[in-house]
Amino acid sequence: MQDILFARSRLGFPAWALCAVALLCGFSFVALPAFADDPYFEVTEVKNRDRSAAADLADLDGDGRMDLLVVVLRGLPPHEERVARVYLQSPDGVFPKEPSYVRAIPKWSSVYDLADIRPNSPGSELILLRPGGLTILSLAAEIAPRWDLDVSGPTTTGVGADERGFEFFKLVHEGFGPEPLLFVQQIGQLTLLEPDGEVRAQMKIPRRANYFIMPTGGLISVESNFQIFLDVPKLLLGDINGDGRKDVAVATRHELHTYFQQEDGGFPYEASRKQALNLITKDDHVRGSGGVTADVGDVDGDGRIDLILSYAKGGFSNAETITYYYRNRGNGWEIGQPDQTLKSGASLASNALVDLDRNGQMELVRLELDFSLLELIEILLSREFDVELSVYNAEEKKGFRTRPYKKKKLEIPFSTSTFRLKGFFPNVRSDLNSDGFPDFLTSGGGEELVFYPGGPDGPIGKRGVSQDMPTEGMIRFGDWNGDGLQDFLVFDPQRYGSSVYLAKNLGRLPGTPERLRASEASR
Repeated sequence: MQDILFARSRLGFPAWALCAVALLCGFSFVALPAFADDPYFEVTEVKNRDRSAAADLADLDGDGRMDLLVVVLRGLPPHEERVARVYLQSPDGVFPKEPSYVRAIPKWSSVYDLADIRPNSPGSELILLRPGGLTILSLAAEIAPRWDLDVSGPTTTGVGADERGFEFFKLVHEGFGPEPLLFVQQIGQLTLLEPDGEVRAQMKIPRRANYFIMPTGGLISVESNFQIFLDVPKLLLGDINGDGRKDVAVATRHELHTYFQQEDGGFPYEASRKQALNLITKDDHVRGSGGVTADVGDVDGDGRIDLILSYAKGGFSNAETITYYYRNRGNGWEIGQPDQTLKSGASLASNALVDLDRNGQMELVRLELDFSLLELIEILLSREFDVELSVYNAEEKKGFRTRPYKKKKLEIPFSTSTFRLKGFFPNVRSDLNSDGFPDFLTSGGGEELVFYPGGPDGPIGKRGVSQDMPTEGMIRFGDWNGDGLQDFLVFDPQRYGSSVYLAKNLGRLPGTPERLRASEASR
């Protein structure tokens, strides 16, 4: 949904600008005063003077304790410095005031992932995408190994370092064998690597680009006279043909390519199946407006992934979102013959498949934003997006029920000076009370955490609890003290001098199992 709210101008929708990133350096840790008599989280502030481009919790030195990683961007190009600051957790559960050590980020690194993929290297490694392949950087010590895994063929989609930030992107995927696989997306090719750099497979995938070259006339001077937008195909992973092996599909706004995993664990270079979507109208194609998103999940519980395609079409006067559901009938999806069609008139909608009740079947979670000239005027006056969240249950072998079983109105404040959300985007992928069900979190405009507990009926519509705390920016989760409760950190990658906030779960949230509540005294 955030991609829709901040749609690029090439889609024909308002171009809410996302600002530059970067932060952190020169930290001190300050315990914040409790905001309530019985707070749900103990919040610690990590002060900084620069820009935090990224922050994560991970066991970096292999001692079994979570550590803090903050990637700092200092200065401006061409003299910008990018470094990883590591704060190792001590046996008594605290972080040092100064970094335990600092590692330089290799030049041309674009996006990153964190995973423990090298068996002889302690802790999780930093996996970096660069133009020629991947770099695996150990953060276990101030002087630790680095492995460069080059790939053949065209340059990767990490054509250069992100000029304004350092983004997380999932590069490591499980379920393709005993070891994880590294997915390297290139321009027109996908390469799958073993952790030691051995090539498992290479696949020819679609490529899509849009160019903007300013017509010459002598009246306008532009920053670049040759601009390009490169669109990377979306990865869709799961068992598609029902053989028990995980397959790969890639989707663009125009086509869907499917690659079936072979018995030896490899994949064909040419797609096993190519399907044209035929959704984009000629007007949307010419104007560069509209957009098609794909998502997969097991809706009917048969072990094979099903498909939804959502087409946000039109502009101010005729915006509409149409969602198509395709049931997997044994070997994939019959594009053009949807099992169900859902329409949202005069609105932009984002649709995702999420198993909210943990019953093995996906629900359809839809976020709708009314999109009209009058609504946009109201948005600017109220300084908030009014979004409707709906959850649709699946009917056995019939798709989704026509009426949602849960609905909720969300008011999402944004800054008129930056056109950015004031807090993190609503989240339904975490389990803060550790009861086995995903919870629903909102950020209260960047000034509080609002928690709605999950359960067999899902987290939407239940009574929530809140705690005042800074929640501007992005949120990352992890059990940093090993007590079985999920903790989190919040940081703002688009603001100079903003702090990172670590929130320790005290086991007081509604729905927390008694065994975890009982451990609170020992904590």
